[in-house]
Amino acid sequence: MGLFDFLRGRNAGGADPLQKHAERVLDKRAMSPDRFASIEYLCNVATDEAWRALLPRFNFNVDPSITDREEKQFILEHISESETAIEPAKEFLRKAQAVNWPIKILRALLTPELFAAELIDVLSGEETAYQKNAERKIQAIIALEDCPDPRVPDAVAPFLDDVSEDTRFHAVRTLLAQDDSKSAAGIFALLVRDDSMRIRTNVAEGLAEKGWACPDDLREKVIPVLPRIPSGPFTLDPAGVLKGPARR
Repeated sequence: MGLFDFLRGRNAGGADPLQKHAERVLDKRAMSPDRFASIEYLCNVATDEAWRALLPRFNFNVDPSITDREEKQFILEHISESETAIEPAKEFLRKAQAVNWPIKILRALLTPELFAAELIDVLSGEETAYQKNAERKIQAIIALEDCPDPRVPDAVAPFLDDVSEDTRFHAVRTLLAQDDSKSAAGIFALLVRDDSMRIRTNVAEGLAEKGWACPDDLREKVIPVLPRIPSGPFTLDPAGVLKGPARR
């Protein structure tokens, strides 16, 4: 049963204001003042059903772009203050075409611990194989970069093996940001096997900044890779710590 079918079923005997406004919010051809009036109505209702009707507005754009931003920002500001929006926002994150907005909403609604847990749960349902749209996992990984949490390294580490270069790139950045040296082995291993200069540069510069030691069993494999990194020179010191060019 779709959203509108559900809303119609609640009041089959007569017009349902919630249904009317929900349909207008998702009508790209509606006049902007009319659509905004429906957005405002649903924000004032502020029930979980009203939020479920509003959230799909983030899936499309309208012209002019300033109107599009104003409508979305208005929803964001109101939904971020409503506890009834938590479950609808979680649901939307798992099916949305554009995930930046639901991530912003959940960041505002949840404590840092619950926000991290939600993104970790999202990643648990993602794969490292090819996906037509990898944006959900990429944006979740990016958001976790600013979430210091001991659960993050284990959740993100599998994506060092992702087929998407962008996913691997952001997985490295998030793992480095967590400041947990147990991630060093996986990141050094990526330095050895990844042919992407973008990834290798990201890894080398990050590891040099962190001062994490390379595991003994990887050192002989890491050393031949270092001269190929364009932002070098990089070396391993006797303790296995990666050293980069001196900063000026």
